[in-house]
Amino acid sequence: MRLQQLAEISRKKLAEAGIDNSRFVVLLLAKEFLSLSGADMILKNTEEIESPLANRYLAAVERVASGEPIDYVLGFRDFLGIRLKLSHSVLIPRNETEELVEIVIASENSSRVFADIGTGSGAIACALASHIPSAIVYATDISKEALALAEENAKRNGIHNIKFIEANNIEGLDSFLEHVEVLVSNPPYIRTTDMNSLDLAVRNHEPRIALDGGEDGLDFYRKFFRHLPFGKRVYLEISQYETEGLIGLARDLRGYCYEFRKDFLGNYRFMILHPED
Repeated sequence: MRLQQLAEISRKKLAEAGIDNSRFVVLLLAKEFLSLSGADMILKNTEEIESPLANRYLAAVERVASGEPIDYVLGFRDFLGIRLKLSHSVLIPRNETEELVEIVIASENSSRVFADIGTGSGAIACALASHIPSAIVYATDISKEALALAEENAKRNGIHNIKFIEANNIEGLDSFLEHVEVLVSNPPYIRTTDMNSLDLAVRNHEPRIALDGGEDGLDFYRKFFRHLPFGKRVYLEISQYETEGLIGLARDLRGYCYEFRKDFLGNYRFMILHPED
């Protein structure tokens, strides 16, 4: 099949499926599955594409057209200069989580011991360990599959200052928690009753365990605060509708002050806790 014909078939299929920016998606898939640039798509449009390669490319187009997130189809996501391999066992890292990590890096550049709770793909842990190479980062997750992928991502990016621990929330850090200065997490915080209203691409393809935060969305935070010792600095990703509930939970904390910060869209997305002076 000629490249021009392949591209036309792909654009039509994606457009019919209601995929926005179908031309851009075609270029992304061509780069990954055909090793062709945008210029190649124009200059080499009369070239024949071998059947096995064309079939592999068209299979990827079909996956996107069916509603599967393109990051899963591509198999990776770039996150603060790090290329993360993805699978359906982990969430796709979002721009808001990049913002969270940027806040941590700017505020904690002199800190030396971090913990990423619920690491998933390893996005937060890898970014912290890469940008603060003198630090040690503990990365925990309850999922064996997620931990294996996070460890693979660290190795792929030449990052060696992360220790991976299978654990649920922070109590699984055990004796390591004593030495941790900074705790960071993007936990599950969607209310169970809201799960069915999520975008189909999220609901059908991303792991429920990393999304569902319980009846009020606060299950993780409730347990986290219950086991949070004095003297840590904490950076949490949250949902805006949870601020009132989080204020209620924070009232039971002793020795901490807290603040909420907005993301680039103007929504309260981050909760930051510091020991009281």
